[in-house]
Amino acid sequence: MAEAVNGTPQLEEDGDAPVAGRERWTLSLISLGHFFSHYYGLVLPSLFPFLKAEFGVSYIELGLAMTAYMLLGGIMQSPVGFLVDRIGPRSVLLAGLALNVFAVLFMGFVGSYWMLLSLAVLAGLGNSVFHPADYAILNGTIRESKLGRVFAIHTFSGFLGGACAPVTVLVLAQWTDWRTAVIATGVAGLIALVIMYWRRDRLEVTDTRAEAVETEKNSEPGTPPALGGVQLLLSAPILLFLLFFILYGMASGGLIAFTVSGLVELHGIGLEQANTALSAHLFGVVGGILLAGVVVDRFPRHLVTAAVSLLLAAFAAALPLIVPSSGVLLIVLMALCGVGLGAVLPARDLMLRNLTPPGEVGKVFGFVFVGYSIGLSLAPILFGWFLDERQPTLIFLFAAIFAVMALLSTAAAQLLPPRRQEVS
Repeated sequence: MAEAVNGTPQLEEDGDAPVAGRERWTLSLISLGHFFSHYYGLVLPSLFPFLKAEFGVSYIELGLAMTAYMLLGGIMQSPVGFLVDRIGPRSVLLAGLALNVFAVLFMGFVGSYWMLLSLAVLAGLGNSVFHPADYAILNGTIRESKLGRVFAIHTFSGFLGGACAPVTVLVLAQWTDWRTAVIATGVAGLIALVIMYWRRDRLEVTDTRAEAVETEKNSEPGTPPALGGVQLLLSAPILLFLLFFILYGMASGGLIAFTVSGLVELHGIGLEQANTALSAHLFGVVGGILLAGVVVDRFPRHLVTAAVSLLLAAFAAALPLIVPSSGVLLIVLMALCGVGLGAVLPARDLMLRNLTPPGEVGKVFGFVFVGYSIGLSLAPILFGWFLDERQPTLIFLFAAIFAVMALLSTAAAQLLPPRRQEVS
């Protein structure tokens, strides 16, 4: 194995075929787990009408179960990131996936709402492992020249899981019943867990902590060591990336939740066209992710890619305020906005990785992804208030503003390299 760069083992080119095969296995396994992470996040919302009738609860109570799953899982990513860097990502990932899978599986057997809520809490805890563990494994096993595409496919797999859940779960529930549908999704995840455990050797990561120590030893005399741990998380660049994730979550979460209602209120178009615009937006996100995954590996100026992507998203989000009430035009604009919001993600991941010292990937990615959960949680409240006040224009205006602010936070993070500790 050649010298490690930025904590990623650089493998010898003599064995490119075996190396590529191993990388494909690693990416496939990680993407499989990430698919179910997003899939399970939308199992319960797809079944809300069935669950309301079964347990005689309100939608607010059902929403509490989703808050327990999504928000708790998001917040716990930060402490899980420390655990990933301490004991290794593979065991954390497999344990988290197992907890997530069995919690969802047992939801199909619950006899009360409170049992369902308790299992949602456990599933949320299991869901917290994916981002810190996934990025640590990918960063520690994939050649640097392939990371852009690999990060893009990883992100794509999650979005694909979220897109597949509502359709498949609802169809299963209609063909059978809601319990069978939930149990079937749990069994599918159990199969994925067995596959990942079977090929767990492909999830093994070189000990980047040892490489970090060796790098410090070989550094020039008088060079201060890089920040680590909590000090690293509280450094200006990482906090700016945390802000980016919050702002990005606000922009994307607000549009996903209220594009349909906003377009109907603002332009008076039909519900079918408004839903088509939302679908086009979501497919645009996926397309933007895959497109940018190729671009970032060939064009190393990731801030430029991020700037173009977010400016496109902001421009396309703001244009519905002034364009004619044309359903086709609005659908195109929302698709372009989705492309912009998707294309920034591979560049974001690589910029953040370049700021992260060896052995700190789990805690850094876990920490900043908390911001995304915060943004997604706050967006429906703010954007819903806009609609309650009969101000649909503010939905698209603030989505554009948040996208621009996210760009500014990313640019500032790139201009402020992490400070280094003084040697005593």
